[in-house]
Amino acid sequence: MNERILIVDDEESLRMSLKFKLKSAGFDVDVAVDGEEALNRLKSKQVDVVLLDINMPRMSGIEALTRIRQDFPQTEAIMLTGFADFSTAIECLKMGARDYLVKPVDTTELVTRVRSLIRSRVSERALQEVQERLSSVLPNDLMGPLTKIQDLLDQASKLEGDAESKERKKLLGTARELIAKMEKNLQGLLDVSKQTAQLEPRERR
Repeated sequence: MNERILIVDDEESLRMSLKFKLKSAGFDVDVAVDGEEALNRLKSKQVDVVLLDINMPRMSGIEALTRIRQDFPQTEAIMLTGFADFSTAIECLKMGARDYLVKPVDTTELVTRVRSLIRSRVSERALQEVQERLSSVLPNDLMGPLTKIQDLLDQASKLEGDAESKERKKLLGTARELIAKMEKNLQGLLDVSKQTAQLEPRERR
């Protein structure tokens, strides 16, 4: 599925030129003329990245950014700004925007920035999945068996003589099974870690 981009700008010629360039790069692109229309579109469609003009009628880009970060936290924002609004763009970064571009927008640079942002999003989500898996696996699948293994080994060490050899073998066999389970869980974590490290953005035609 292609990533969805929403262009929000009251200048029609800019909306259309950016839309054409992004669609040519393989993105699913929608447009809005101001912040209010953008918020309505976000309510009906999941959007990956919003290109958000700072100066717009009815609702400014700053107000729209605040609403987007509050109501649609999974949607990233790249601000579109004129030279006179450079300091405002910096403030937008502090408010949660991920990047900004100065008008007139270099469309090649735009595609590069959008792809970089989406790559970062994918990597961050993969890292979060690894962290969540680690937080659930370590207490349950690793620490639990370690405690059990130690208990089994303690019991085996207390047995003496041939009469207890069968019981000792049984305890040690159970300990080995738990060790094998732990090795499997650890290998799963290593596989996920390697997948995260090797993660690359999907090539687009």
